[in-house]
Amino acid sequence: MGTRDGFQPCMMDTGAAAPMPRWERNLVMVAFFVHVVDISLDLLVVLLFLTHMCWGFFFGAAGVIFWAWLVSSLYISFGGGSPAPGDIDDGGMADRLPQFLLNFAQVQIFVEAYRCVFHNADTDYFHTLRLMEAILESAPNALVQLYALVIWAAAPGAPAGAAALLRLSVLASFVSVGLGLAMWEQK
Repeated sequence: MGTRDGFQPCMMDTGAAAPMPRWERNLVMVAFFVHVVDISLDLLVVLLFLTHMCWGFFFGAAGVIFWAWLVSSLYISFGGGSPAPGDIDDGGMADRLPQFLLNFAQVQIFVEAYRCVFHNADTDYFHTLRLMEAILESAPNALVQLYALVIWAAAPGAPAGAAALLRLSVLASFVSVGLGLAMWEQK
């Protein structure tokens, strides 16, 4: 179906968005799954520290999670994910505060994964959010959990299953960091 000049029409000529390659869609789904598993395990570890009154580990792990969610929410609400101040689409603080509260609950990464997988949207913003989560939350929590694994879970009298949960959470964090860096690199 070439034109008279011998070239095939491209997606830019038709005005349609280029379809997302299957491998990239699969990578987004895997990264989203790893994100959900990593966050869930980190929250379970925080609950483990709380129920066994390991206050140092509790405040360390909870502080890392709170810090990461705060920084990423500020970035999404006031930085990369929002219109420029003074722009016609900028609703000011009235629009940004609800957006901040929703993003504090990690809603934006669900939205971006949905847009990438089901609407062939650009994956750059999803990759950015995943990299932020990996650097701000997964890597620091892996260090706190490794320290807890060596000091607390290996000691006599440690609760049954604590070492296994910590190992699983550290493994998920390592996979999350590696995947976040790999996705950013391929972007």
